[in-house]
Amino acid sequence: MFPTAHPDIMGQLANERAADLRADAQRYRRGRPFLASWRKARFVEPAADLSRVSPTAAPGPAEAETAKAGRAA
Repeated sequence: MFPTAHPDIMGQLANERAADLRADAQRYRRGRPFLASWRKARFVEPAADLSRVSPTAAPGPAEAETAKAGRAA
């Protein structure tokens, strides 16, 4: 009647069940195809939205130099 006198049937069943589940999981993992390795995502440069560009003429060389000088200051 004492727990030490009788084998732990429930614990033994739980251990066997856990071992069976681990073996099934290992068999399942072996049967699955190998996953593709990591690779960098493809970056697509977005197309320019020309509807937002003002239709002004390109700046001349003198105007470009003054713009550069203003930025440096």
